Amino acid sequence: MTSFPAHWDDGTTSTAPDHQVHWYDDRTAIIRQALRTNFEGPFIYLLLGSERALLLDTGTGHIDLRSVVDELLKGRDLELVVAHTHGHGDHVGGDDQFDSVVGRTAEEVAEYFGIASWPEQIVQFDLGDRVLDVIPLPGHHPSHLAFYDRTTRLLLTGDSLYPGRLYVFDWPAFRASVARLAEFVADGNPVELVLGTHIEMTDQPGVDYEMGADRHPGEHELQLDPAVLTELAEVMAQAGDTPARIERDHFIVYPVG
Repeated sequence: MTSFPAHWDDGTTSTAPDHQVHWYDDRTAIIRQALRTNFEGPFIYLLLGSERALLLDTGTGHIDLRSVVDELLKGRDLELVVAHTHGHGDHVGGDDQFDSVVGRTAEEVAEYFGIASWPEQIVQFDLGDRVLDVIPLPGHHPSHLAFYDRTTRLLLTGDSLYPGRLYVFDWPAFRASVARLAEFVADGNPVELVLGTHIEMTDQPGVDYEMGADRHPGEHELQLDPAVLTELAEVMAQAGDTPARIERDHFIVYPVG
């Protein structure tokens, strides 16, 4: 069985715990840092294999994540690998709570995962009976990665695609990354759902929350249909070389700088 909670913590309840934990299935935990602790409200993913567990991102660091992860792994004899979708502060802030963490630069990420040709090469990372495809995705951040889980067919896209403002710091790199990701899917890697690391859109098409909002009444769903990735690839291709703000029902392309 796979599922999502009926309601993510949207910041409207002051008594909500620091982290909301939901098991998507028996080997996939989705952790949301409470908006009341930081307006970013990042989503963190814990993927379990038979030999290793992969923690993707450590949140803002304002609160204790380590004890949450330790409780989720209690009774499981698994090596914990702590890595990131990318190196921005709201995704690496809790790194010092863990004993060993994969580096944040593109060079460190490439070395750890064995990516010899960055960003074109896609490599595999085996958690033990669970293979992930590790896909370089610079544009939002130089070391950005996406992860494709062959078992669940979930595509974890970090800050490169989620229901919200897609901040693009390197326009040519982002265009190329989105095109490669869409091509990867089209080449025979079917996606059930796309999962990013924030929610910034309301449930009204094309309407986002104000920047810095720490209450999200009427929030968009976390999960996106894979057709939204196709849409993003199409609008980026059509946009050409000149950075432009692009508003769609499920995301807003937001050039920075």
